Amino acid sequence: MLLSVANGKTYGGGMRICPNASNSDGQFDVLLVRPVSKLVLLTIFPKVFFGKHIPHPKIEIIRGRKVEISANASSFADGEFVSKLPIRIENVQNALKTWLM
Repeated sequence: MLLSVANGKTYGGGMRICPNASNSDGQFDVLLVRPVSKLVLLTIFPKVFFGKHIPHPKIEIIRGRKVEISANASSFADGEFVSKLPIRIENVQNALKTWLM
């Protein structure tokens, strides 16, 4: 139903989609929500804002530095279209540096 590749804990205005993700560990947290009924989805969704959805048996988190996704679908980043699938992404630890002036 949903596949989300996260490099941080939250998105979408504070949804804790991957509450154990870290921007600095060089790993993506890949959240997979397996098919559930609409009723079950409605019971899971509010828990996302508190990061309490993870224990659900239809939710799995996989970690990795490189992710390749193939499907008859499109990919989006922060709500913006990126490309049609397949897509391959890599987490390069410390690729962005903060420069202090």
